Amino acid sequence: MLPPPSFRPAPGWWTVTTGPTSTSQQLPPQVWAISTVGSNVGALVPFDLFQGLKRLSPRGIVIWAMTIGPKRVAGFPRASLPLRLSQFRVDHGWEMQPAANIQQRLRWVRVHGWQLDVRVYFATQHPSRKLLSQAQAELDRLLLPGAR
Repeated sequence: MLPPPSFRPAPGWWTVTTGPTSTSQQLPPQVWAISTVGSNVGALVPFDLFQGLKRLSPRGIVIWAMTIGPKRVAGFPRASLPLRLSQFRVDHGWEMQPAANIQQRLRWVRVHGWQLDVRVYFATQHPSRKLLSQAQAELDRLLLPGAR
């Protein structure tokens, strides 16, 4: 069984996870965190995230992290936690983008042997410093699989 990453609990954030998944399953272990400002929790549709993002408020943030493995995949540079939002790739448009206002930030990394795919979504193409700070604070709470 491959465990998912997780987030330390924090006020203003709600999380949901797949829990561990078998290495024979196609679905990697995942965790989602969504800011609870406004009515964002209704936008979190884990298995149909892109449709849920259409309901994300302009002040909403979704962070999606998954464990990739167990075999090593090329393109995952070494990093350490906490991940820095400023080092994420910024996508203003991408394949399957659910709406033009959704910005995706993406980072693939290997941390202490764990390969992680971490994505941050904003319902605006121009997130404020406050939104960026809130997203960074949640990334600071990201834990490797099995950590508490």
